[in-house]
Amino acid sequence: MNSLEAIVLLVGSSQFCSREKLALKKSSFKLAVDTSSLFQMWSKVLSLHPSFIFFELGHSYDSEYHRELRKILEQLRERFSNKIYLSLVITDSRNLFYAGDLLFKQESLQGSDLINSFIVLPPSSLPSAPSVAEQIIHTISLLQENFESSGGTLGSVPALNSESWVQSMADPASKELWYRWLPRYARYTTESPVIVGETGTGKTKLAFAVHQLSGREGKFLSITPRDFSSPELVQAELFGSTAGAFTGAVDKWGIIKEVEKGTLFIDELQSIDKDLQGKLITFIENKIYRRVGSSQTTTADVRFIFATNRKLYDLVEEGVLREDFSYRLERIELRLLPLRKRKLDITAAASFALAKIMRQRPLKRLIKGLTPSAHRVLLNYNWPGNLRQLENYLAKLCELADIEKEELINQKTAREVIPYYSEIEAENSSEIFAQISQELSQEALKGKFSSLEQIEDEFVKRARAFAYNLAEGDFKKASFLLKDNESLLKLFFFDSIESEQFKFKNN
Repeated sequence: MNSLEAIVLLVGSSQFCSREKLALKKSSFKLAVDTSSLFQMWSKVLSLHPSFIFFELGHSYDSEYHRELRKILEQLRERFSNKIYLSLVITDSRNLFYAGDLLFKQESLQGSDLINSFIVLPPSSLPSAPSVAEQIIHTISLLQENFESSGGTLGSVPALNSESWVQSMADPASKELWYRWLPRYARYTTESPVIVGETGTGKTKLAFAVHQLSGREGKFLSITPRDFSSPELVQAELFGSTAGAFTGAVDKWGIIKEVEKGTLFIDELQSIDKDLQGKLITFIENKIYRRVGSSQTTTADVRFIFATNRKLYDLVEEGVLREDFSYRLERIELRLLPLRKRKLDITAAASFALAKIMRQRPLKRLIKGLTPSAHRVLLNYNWPGNLRQLENYLAKLCELADIEKEELINQKTAREVIPYYSEIEAENSSEIFAQISQELSQEALKGKFSSLEQIEDEFVKRARAFAYNLAEGDFKKASFLLKDNESLLKLFFFDSIESEQFKFKNN
């Protein structure tokens, strides 16, 4: 590797270190890997000069160990600044609070900038999720690609903190966006991107991240046209107005003037009327505008970022979006996947939410995390409200656990707040099987399997794991989940149970 010295230090229990070191050594990457306990780490750091340090956060983690880790992370940042990439590997859901706590300064809601990312040991309910070693390799390869194309250094990699969009970043899909696409679009182009994502996925925070990475010296401001009672008021807010331009208009400059050399974020672009869309095209292309009621043009250096929870194509088809405006926006489109499609982020987001809740709410005891079965409830839910809904539900769960005098959220408590998947629109199981098939096809193309029978065996293994874990061993629940896949269900379970135990729609 050229731009990065791939020297990796694993810090944690002997089981964690030996397991992940062996897995990393088997990879095709030329990684120099060493291991250490937390209390002997400094000698390894000074002798090896690692570029990457991965700290385990496991079951034996406690408050004393946490204080020591925070102290060490602060010392590493003070001595090496951002020259070392620091990551937390969450291997146990029972200590999620401690992971999120490191995103904050002590006893504060301010960001700490101590770590660069999370990595999550995938539970058995996510059989197709990448292993810890695969996540480590993926992270290093993304950084290598980024640095080789940009000439960057580790110092240019933003750290996670309580105020950033990436506070819940653990899933490879999120890291692809953060390390591969964001630097390119934020730093190396002045185009106006559009962020597409469901409600609650963090579009505003992502827009702010684009602004931060761009290095623009002006302000970041946001506006939602739907909040204004008329199109004239929206245009006056953006561009300014002259006295008498419309009923109630006063002489003023708009927020474009205020964010000179900065970034203006417009959310819910589907609420922008077509007349304003045309004026925005003119401004984006020529950097000129007129105040409402004025004939005099004014120039400004402002970068626009737009966001929507709808597909641009659908908005054009419905006549909401001008076709020429959509062409302009399609040049750079940043897609924020829903939480249900980046499962590892659920664990990381839960750790952040727990730490935030503990700082904001006067609970009698520290809620440290979730039992494995409660954690599985979180992973099995679809989260239609995404990150916002997850944080709200965890706040309720913490209050219930506090009332019950528990330091861990258990499965019973989780079921009281989080809807049981049979009562909501469960993710279509056929999509899961299609995903498993696609993954196996890709692995087969890489020569991972020696025969068709081996691929079939692996398919059955992963499908069985999916059904068993999601249904938590309850055949009735599994039959609900797989109600449209009777033949597949019989295939998965023919060697262990009788299919008569299941009830299907056609029975």
